[in-house]
Amino acid sequence: MNDETILLFRKELQNLGYSKTVVNNYPKQIRAFLSHFKKHFTEIHTQDILDYHLHLKTIIGTRTKKPFSESYIHSILLAIKLYFEYLQRTGAIIINPYQLKIKSPKSEERKIFTQEEIEELYSKSNLQQTIILHLCYACGMRRNEAVELKTNDIDLENCLLYIRKGKGRKRRVIPFTKQVKKDIEFFLSVETERFANTYENIKQRNEQKNKTENLLNITATRIYEEFKKLLKKAELDNQKFTLHCLRHTIATQLLEQGMELEKVRDFLGHEYLGTTQIYTRVNYGNRKLFTK
Repeated sequence: MNDETILLFRKELQNLGYSKTVVNNYPKQIRAFLSHFKKHFTEIHTQDILDYHLHLKTIIGTRTKKPFSESYIHSILLAIKLYFEYLQRTGAIIINPYQLKIKSPKSEERKIFTQEEIEELYSKSNLQQTIILHLCYACGMRRNEAVELKTNDIDLENCLLYIRKGKGRKRRVIPFTKQVKKDIEFFLSVETERFANTYENIKQRNEQKNKTENLLNITATRIYEEFKKLLKKAELDNQKFTLHCLRHTIATQLLEQGMELEKVRDFLGHEYLGTTQIYTRVNYGNRKLFTK
């Protein structure tokens, strides 16, 4: 019964337009939560959730070898909250056991790259890493948007990218420079040649092409790994930069150059202007946009 409700919860997240990361991860968090207590969802009480919150603070991450961050714990609790709200809304439970009043963790200062650091990243990048930089920096895309960008969503003639399903299912159009166009064209030509050499049979090639129509054709995890490799090559790996810092950087630079806040909001795909206004409080200085 737990598995059935988790599956239905996953479909609900999809229907509500949550990102692929949320759709995939939140049900996993619910499964781990229920397995921890070995209880049916109707047997969960408020104290169980309180105990689980304390339990999460004792866990050491297998990858980081560190305790879970406040933001990660908050995301797990949010998954549990949404799950029980869904169960109550659909009549599966009458009383919602989630009664925690936990404040959202304070957002860390948004780190941004200097122009010199952006130039260094580009100078050290291989072709695939260059495309990742173009998408996540020059085009301000989120990681999942970059993963899901399809070749037929790229208008090379007019230098435009079409985000068909951004966060919250928001659509937007992103312009890009002639240099980005040139690099994407070269990347596509290299990938086409590699594709042809890999699959000798034409039918095999066509079948495989239909399955791999994404531009990068790599996972979100792989994108982050390539970014970390690039940071190391540029000797920037000890400054706590994340991939999302590229997006912070382009947003700040556009505002510094005088672009209207509403236009930056649309460029980034933010739903609320207040989200974009955060970047107006970043002290970046008067630097010009780097447009490789």
